[in-house]
Amino acid sequence: MAVILSLIPLTTQAQQPKTGYFIDAPVTGLYYKTSSDLSGTTQKGAFQYHPGDVISFFLGKDDNSYLLTTLSGREVITPTASTTQPSRSINMTRLLLSLDETPQNREEILLMSQALSSPEFQQQLQGLDLSFLDNSAGKLALDLVSVEEAVTHLNQSQRYIEQNFRSNEVIYAPLHVRLANIIIKKKDGQGRVCALDARRAHDPNYNPPIGEVTYEITTDKLIQYPSVGDYFHGCDLDRHGSNHSQIEEPLSNFADWDGLIGCAATGCTRNDLNGFSLDNHDDEGDWKYRTLALNFDPQTQLLMEKVQGLGRHEKVHHANKTEMIWFTYPRDKGHRIAHEGIWRQTSYQGTAIRQSCLLIEAGRVFSGPDNVDQCPETKAAYPQDVTQHYADMWWLQNPNRQAQLAQLNVLVRWYQQDAQPQYTTWEYLPAGQFWDQGVLYRYRQIVTPQPDGSDRIDTFAISEFIKVSGVRS
Repeated sequence: MAVILSLIPLTTQAQQPKTGYFIDAPVTGLYYKTSSDLSGTTQKGAFQYHPGDVISFFLGKDDNSYLLTTLSGREVITPTASTTQPSRSINMTRLLLSLDETPQNREEILLMSQALSSPEFQQQLQGLDLSFLDNSAGKLALDLVSVEEAVTHLNQSQRYIEQNFRSNEVIYAPLHVRLANIIIKKKDGQGRVCALDARRAHDPNYNPPIGEVTYEITTDKLIQYPSVGDYFHGCDLDRHGSNHSQIEEPLSNFADWDGLIGCAATGCTRNDLNGFSLDNHDDEGDWKYRTLALNFDPQTQLLMEKVQGLGRHEKVHHANKTEMIWFTYPRDKGHRIAHEGIWRQTSYQGTAIRQSCLLIEAGRVFSGPDNVDQCPETKAAYPQDVTQHYADMWWLQNPNRQAQLAQLNVLVRWYQQDAQPQYTTWEYLPAGQFWDQGVLYRYRQIVTPQPDGSDRIDTFAISEFIKVSGVRS
């Protein structure tokens, strides 16, 4: 009995929730809900969570409101940590600043509770694609702040985080782990979108807008393994930059590097692997004017790096619209995402909202009941094969029946029979230990070339996919 009693305080202590903070300046008024059923509204950024939780944040009064993001719980959450898309990070900040009731004081964001409680405003939000906020601005009865103001604000928020959340705790020790560094080209310098052609996706001679470098850090050297490389010609992977043999270099060659390689030998802290900056400097005659974002999730062990060119500048005379993403993770994690199972799909098109249940198995998609409280978890409830309507799910043809993270974060050009090409941008931010508790977004889009050589993207339908369970007989 004494042994049992001695364990009670430890058990109670282990069950106590931790306090995290949503910082874009501390945000008051975001509704949140965790996978352990904690919920509430952020106060000066603060929210409650348990270690291992997945957290969803909503713009509104409850979890029926507009879903802003879903991600793994941690002490500090920011807009740049909340999405895999470069422009979506900045536009999330623009939206939050535009909803601030106290714009004269940017040290805290106090969200407009009355506006967010309005059913009409919630309907406007549901059809919003944050990656292309300006193209959707007409749907919102809201004066949006500029990209420049949002970037300046994110810089100020980063300084706030550095001053108030500095920690020497090691959150990741990447030594002797084979890491995959995945590069996705989203836009070229002219602003043309980089689309993967689904018809050629599994052609070994195709050069997609996706590259990869595989490496391992040891106590004294960096080992690069054979891989397709990270060089691009415009939007297309340039295989002349492929690495065909193993290369070893002394780790001392990288002593001045920041990020994962720079901190690997001693262990990486939160400050080593998270940050935001405006890059505005002369790089050996090539002036850089862009945003750089770095975020690490200790639960998934995913490091994200995002770059977004900010257009012309007094010292930048070209279009400067490049957007790129880098994912770094233990290779087995990000190359083996279990996508088969039961999914709940919520679709938004115009003012219409539709919920449906899908079964994904063995390269096929089957539909089940619509608008039910819970999706059934047996195969018999999914009699209709609707695979042809999801030809943009190009990872369904993977021979190992698992998806790779890059496949879930790329713009896809796809076709239904002999029709004109269609475009879908996929976005998936992994959450949870097994990477399967995030929200998969499907943005159906129209791509229109512009006179200046860039592309305009208009989103006409949005779907959210949430995995309910694996496959049951």
